[in-house]
Amino acid sequence: MLQVSACAWALSTTPTESLDRIRLAGFDTVDLWPNSFDAIGSADEITGRGLKPGCFGLLAGALSGGLSLDDITGESAQPVLDLMYGTIDQAAALGAKRAYMVTPMEYPADDTQYLVSVRSLGDRAASAGVKLCIEPHPGRSLPNDAACLAFVKKTGHENVHVLVDFGHCLITGESPSESIRNAGDRLGYVHIDDNHGKLDDHVALFDGVLKAPVINDFLETLVSLPYDGGLGIEFKLTTPSPMSALVQARDFIRGWELR
Repeated sequence: MLQVSACAWALSTTPTESLDRIRLAGFDTVDLWPNSFDAIGSADEITGRGLKPGCFGLLAGALSGGLSLDDITGESAQPVLDLMYGTIDQAAALGAKRAYMVTPMEYPADDTQYLVSVRSLGDRAASAGVKLCIEPHPGRSLPNDAACLAFVKKTGHENVHVLVDFGHCLITGESPSESIRNAGDRLGYVHIDDNHGKLDDHVALFDGVLKAPVINDFLETLVSLPYDGGLGIEFKLTTPSPMSALVQARDFIRGWELR
């Protein structure tokens, strides 16, 4: 069976209360953002609830001190990298074996520093026993899975991988099945959600443009691959009834497995 993880950032409760709600809903794996790391504090807070860590995000919201993720592409990269190194270490201390980052807004004309930065993050993650994944996003420097895979390969770093977000494919028009197949051994993690085809609005499965044949083919492809990274169900605070949406998506996947 696929490892199905619930993203805690969809819930408005405190981090520990969110862990409790996710476990009570029948999940055994949780994805976290760093705004939960300090409040949770230790891996025991997760495992003691009968949960396993999934793939943890490395950034959430605006950075302090006027820093920006965009800085990793230029001369002011180091302060942001130092912040991300610390977040990688925190994720590892909480038991995460996978972590992901989003991309800067603009792709630089000279990508030398961008590549150096990502390689250094790959090194830090490897030393912490964490697989580093990059999530492309429409409208950002790596807007789709094809661009992200090309960038990941350009880094030449064995610990830099692609996170394929199923919902983003519904916006870019890429086939999510082809994206995970093309990624091959560079597939680091998968997010799944639905939207209305233009904005990354994270609605419950089948409340947007998603059609059953698309997700059925995607899941068929995913289980055919030599991939063991699991699947994160990703919703947001803006998702109507996010816990119900998490459970409905999980139950759809489990039902598909039992078909």
